[in-house]
Amino acid sequence: MIVLLTYKEWLLKFIDVDLPIGDIAQDVALDKDFPNTKDYDSIFEYLTTTGSADSFMRVFEYSYKMYYESTQK
Repeated sequence: MIVLLTYKEWLLKFIDVDLPIGDIAQDVALDKDFPNTKDYDSIFEYLTTTGSADSFMRVFEYSYKMYYESTQK
């Protein structure tokens, strides 16, 4: 049986990457309230209501597409 990772679990695998995806992984690791879900809308709503920076949102959008494509096989 294949267990699909949540976006948060997937993203945290990039925590040591020296790129923007690694930067947001570090931020998410420190955010105890970040949603641990696969659901884009829940995560997007959380980020917009917490006032995430535009640069964070751009990396989130790009990385969520990568997450979605890598988990929908």
